[in-house]
Amino acid sequence: MSQTLQTRLRRRTAAGRPAFTAALVSLLLALAGCASSTPAPESQPEPQASPPAPEADGGEPPGRDVVKPSAPVRYTVQRGDTLWDIAARFLRDPWVWPEVWQVNPQIENPHLIYPGDVITLTWAGDRPQLRVARPSAERDTRRLEPTIRREPLDSAIDSIPADAIRQFLNRPRVATAEEIEEAPYILGNYEGRLISASGNEVFAKGFPDGRADAAQYDVVRAGESLRDPETDEVLAYELIHAGKAHVRDAGPPARLQLAETRREILSGDRLMPPGRGLTQTRYIPRAPESGVDGQIIHMVDAISQVGTNQVVVVNLGEREDLEIGHVLAVEQSGGEVNDPHVDHGEDSRVQLPPQRVGMLMLFKVFDRVAYGLVLEAERPVRLYDDVVRP
Repeated sequence: MSQTLQTRLRRRTAAGRPAFTAALVSLLLALAGCASSTPAPESQPEPQASPPAPEADGGEPPGRDVVKPSAPVRYTVQRGDTLWDIAARFLRDPWVWPEVWQVNPQIENPHLIYPGDVITLTWAGDRPQLRVARPSAERDTRRLEPTIRREPLDSAIDSIPADAIRQFLNRPRVATAEEIEEAPYILGNYEGRLISASGNEVFAKGFPDGRADAAQYDVVRAGESLRDPETDEVLAYELIHAGKAHVRDAGPPARLQLAETRREILSGDRLMPPGRGLTQTRYIPRAPESGVDGQIIHMVDAISQVGTNQVVVVNLGEREDLEIGHVLAVEQSGGEVNDPHVDHGEDSRVQLPPQRVGMLMLFKVFDRVAYGLVLEAERPVRLYDDVVRP
């Protein structure tokens, strides 16, 4: 190339360099401005609606079978929804919710879900994720003036139908024989009658140090024994709630006034603090960490079978490392059938495998028994059905 041509090219390049530099700076400033501002919801990219394709080696990505084929990309939470219902919309097994739930650090109390929140299904590599978006909070971040989101905690959706278990939350339900024997008890009343009612004053003893140490007690008596169906061990006694008693004089003996009596109060009835057995109202459904092998041993307000949103008692508890929120599968025996191609005899009877008929979640756990709410029932759940880890 001639020296003259090289000189001309250098001059053109030098002349165009300021314009190119200015354009590059403008582009970088624009990109920085986009990164520092909050994009409007309509400008956000749509979340991936389906899982990524299998890897080149043909293996299935982990988590692919967790999500329902019919799962929506997003769902707006409605009043009356429960966490279990929402999890069931997205997941084949609602109790794996904690494994795919992703909290948003920009949202206060991300574990509480409110009507109007948007639950979005996304994918991080080969793993599904469920995220919460709070539209009102997003709008607030784009305003110039400071704003506060005010939302009472009790307006968050329930994990399970709260009405179905409300009566079990603030009242002692079961106790061991030792606990009942050691509890304070009612002596009687001024009139010397064996039976008292609401408004009557009664006297009681058996408190630690001889004096009542609480302002109020529940009046209870031992009810039906809860027994293990295989060993006949008495696991606990259900407590019959008879009323409340307000302490007027700590004693000894203590003087109490009866209130809210549901049945007659008898001499010998026991007193237990109402705080005993308080239960949380927010639950995260999850499977137990280890295997479970138990049975339904009692049905509340039923004799032999229950359905969805009814309460049962299982012969498992804290001693089996069970906790509030653990989900158990309910199985029924498959029974036996005759093999038509085998002659009569023991070999002609074939035992069918057990079949899953429902799911329950534990909401109140004691040492050797636990209360569970039936959340799914493909057919009636029966007394002495097996409960296992799902």
